[in-house]
Amino acid sequence: MANFGNPAGAVAMGNMAGMAMIAGGAMSAFQGLMAGLDAVNDAVYTRRYGDALSNATAHAREMENLARKAVVMVAELEAEAAQLREACLQQQEVIDVLMARAQ
Repeated sequence: MANFGNPAGAVAMGNMAGMAMIAGGAMSAFQGLMAGLDAVNDAVYTRRYGDALSNATAHAREMENLARKAVVMVAELEAEAAQLREACLQQQEVIDVLMARAQ
C-alpha cells in the first residue's frame, strides 16, 4: 500500500506489525476465555448430571423399599383372606347341618 508521503500512512505502516500482534494476542485471550467458559459449562453439566443421577438412584431405592413392603402386605392380606374363606366354609357347614336337622 502506497502512502504517497502521507505521515499518517507511514506511521500506520510502521505500526502494522505491532497492531497485528495486539490483534493476535486479543484473539488468543478471547479463545482462552471461551475455553475457560466451556470448561465451566462442562463442569456445571457434569455436576448437575451427577446430582440428577444420585437423586434418581435414591428415588429408585425408596420405590424398591415401598414395593417390598407392598408385597409383604399383599401376602398378609392373602393369608387373612384364606383364613376368612376357611371360617366362612366352616360356618356354612354348620348352617347346612342345622338346616338339615330343621327339615
